[in-house]
Amino acid sequence: MILEDFRVITGPTRCRDRWLFIGLTCVSAVVQAGAVLMVVPFFRALFSDHPAFAWPWLLALVGVVAVVWLIDAVAMRAGLRLGLALLEEINRTGVDAVRHLDPGQLHGVKASQLRELLSTGGVEAVSAVVLLVSPILHACAFIPMLSVLLVLISWQLAVAALGAGLILAFAFVLSRRAVERADQAYALATEKLNDHAFDFAWAQPTLRTTGVAAVALDELLKTSRTRGLKLVAWQIPGETLFSITTQIILIGFGAVTGWLYLSDRLDGVTAAAMIIVLLRIVETVGSLSLLATPLATANRRLSFVRELAEQQRSRTPLPPTPRDIAHTAPAISTTDLSYTYPDGTVALKDVSVTIPAAGITAIVGSSGSGKSTLLDILAGLREPTTGSIAWDGTSAVAAQRLRNTSIMFQTTELRPGTLRENVTPDGGVDEQALGVLAQQTQLTEVLAHLGDGWDSRVGEGGSTLSGGERQRVGLARALAKPAGVVLVDEATSALDAITERLVVDALGQLRGQRTIVAVTHRPAVITIADNVVVLDAGRVIESGSVDELLNRNGAFAQLWQRWKAIEQWQVSS
Repeated sequence: MILEDFRVITGPTRCRDRWLFIGLTCVSAVVQAGAVLMVVPFFRALFSDHPAFAWPWLLALVGVVAVVWLIDAVAMRAGLRLGLALLEEINRTGVDAVRHLDPGQLHGVKASQLRELLSTGGVEAVSAVVLLVSPILHACAFIPMLSVLLVLISWQLAVAALGAGLILAFAFVLSRRAVERADQAYALATEKLNDHAFDFAWAQPTLRTTGVAAVALDELLKTSRTRGLKLVAWQIPGETLFSITTQIILIGFGAVTGWLYLSDRLDGVTAAAMIIVLLRIVETVGSLSLLATPLATANRRLSFVRELAEQQRSRTPLPPTPRDIAHTAPAISTTDLSYTYPDGTVALKDVSVTIPAAGITAIVGSSGSGKSTLLDILAGLREPTTGSIAWDGTSAVAAQRLRNTSIMFQTTELRPGTLRENVTPDGGVDEQALGVLAQQTQLTEVLAHLGDGWDSRVGEGGSTLSGGERQRVGLARALAKPAGVVLVDEATSALDAITERLVVDALGQLRGQRTIVAVTHRPAVITIADNVVVLDAGRVIESGSVDELLNRNGAFAQLWQRWKAIEQWQVSS
């Protein structure tokens, strides 16, 4: 129920506005029903032998209309406040849901729903209260009240109006359900289409080089057109049902009025006045006939917002952690850590490792060994299926880990703007600290070459910088966050040897300042590591220093020899 969703979403702080809006809207409908039937005595006086007797009724009608305007104005202001409160809740819960979104859902249905909600749902929410809820409340109060008042004229008309209202309500519910199913199906199709379009845009270089870009685009547009036609086809039954029912009801009400007039149970003036009553019913019901589709969309979005709000309110408040201090490097330990993906894939199994404080730990292993999953869990992007994680011996939940870690990814994505805006979006780093960051990340010469220093613009996607420079900017961004743990995910895999050396030297300078965990297969990174953890099929098979593992001549030694051999590959002429 849409009103129940409003109640849960807006919470107790908006209780007064909710009751004010609902109550005044219903009062306005009741007063309007009375105003409609005041037309009957007005017409009787107007067409009597003394037309002047109609003036009091006319003045009364004008006064009632003024009262209705006043009531509606107050109700609409309360409804607008509810809409703004809903907008605020959408922004708050939507952003919170994005922050807690599992990485595995970034291309899923929930991510698409969040994109739609945050891009268009908020604006529509402001008007949803007034433009959708108000007409429904009005109809629910107006037609029953009109039926009650019609008893004063003819009980047959009262029964006809009440029956018409019930039948129309039933038809509206059926049509809304039909349209709601169509809307849900189309929304799901659109979400999938958006994901495919995003993937299509992302894979443009590959698609163009293989010559399938045009074919893929044609298939995408064909799929979109088919789904749009299905939506129209699904909407027709609901719209047709409501339209036919409305016409039958109006004809029935008119027939009852005509029968009463012809049988001398209703005078001609009153029968003529029933035309106005009929028009008001048409107006009230007609407004509902146009609301089935937007109401279905609003109901779907409100249900989603309610789910997000309830999830946020059910989360346990994050307690302060002993290591919630800027640049404090903790020791990290995992105990029997396991993680299973929703499809049943076991990524990690009974992983127990100790990562020294303020040191550099490298995580290595073949593809699919669980390295990235372990890094996601350490970063707080995922919670383990079983097992625990501790910082300096104190258990750390995902929100705590996320707050106290920073990440350097394999590819650094930069948004249009300046280097300063990309490194410190909130402007919380002063010039002195930026100078230290430039030295730590080997960016001093880059800043001098750009001319405007930290205020130099990086272009679309960082196009004014080389790949190595972007990676060093990514490292600066990671270090700008006051976090004691820095996680590095294959940050040098796409760099040339010289640039890789610059990034590795920058990481090496952080020893003793941050706890660094690097997923890598590059010998240059491994050589600066104090400790190496070797994963295979989700399990830890070896751990220790580089020299210790090489002397064991085990799995790490084999990987090491393979990596060194790859570095020496050359293309023969």
